[in-house]
Amino acid sequence: MILRAESINTYYGASHVLRDVSLAVDRGEVVCLLGRNGVGKTTTLRSIMGLTPPRSGRIFLMERDISGLPPHQVARSGVGYVPDDRRVFPDLTVEENLELAHRFSGRQDGAWTLGKVLDLLPALRSLSPRRGRHLSGGEQKMLSIGRALMTNPSLLLLDEPSEGLSPLVVKGLVEIIRTIREEKVTILMADQNLKFSRLVADRAYILEKGAVQHAGTLDEIYADEEIVRRYLAI
Repeated sequence: MILRAESINTYYGASHVLRDVSLAVDRGEVVCLLGRNGVGKTTTLRSIMGLTPPRSGRIFLMERDISGLPPHQVARSGVGYVPDDRRVFPDLTVEENLELAHRFSGRQDGAWTLGKVLDLLPALRSLSPRRGRHLSGGEQKMLSIGRALMTNPSLLLLDEPSEGLSPLVVKGLVEIIRTIREEKVTILMADQNLKFSRLVADRAYILEKGAVQHAGTLDEIYADEEIVRRYLAI
């Protein structure tokens, strides 16, 4: 098992956002956090990454307790993070964004090199000299994924990867995620697009009001009209 969270409770100020969230991800899996906006999906990823540390509960990465570690130490332990707002460096070129992530990751000896990332994301190759501020939203999303891979993660956290993308770009994203998985990177992603998630993920945890309400395979969830209506219908 690569990731285990046990009864984590996370707050924003006095607001209790995550309530005893427990989950597990086995090595090689793609697991999805499903749910409508505002149910705690992003906060779960931020809690794992150390950006919004839980007040209680424990988080284990490859059986090492990473609860309370600052984000840079979590990253150097082998976790890559792709936030929903992308967070690319606007004044650096595409290539500089990628090289900077590699240089400061502390994991330079892994399989993901600049060439390999550009092979996976060929649209970025022609954009290498372009600054981050001049990229489209979809291009910034691809750059954010590439930047996370340049840290050579064992676990990749993807926050709302399909959000705001055209159907054609989403189709390409499905192939990208499948390829990343084939390269032995485990993925935990948060998304509210059930059809997209079903194409890439093995299992899902459904969140509502900051708590896990249901867990199962994507096929089981997709076939259960009551679960879809109650927790996923817009």
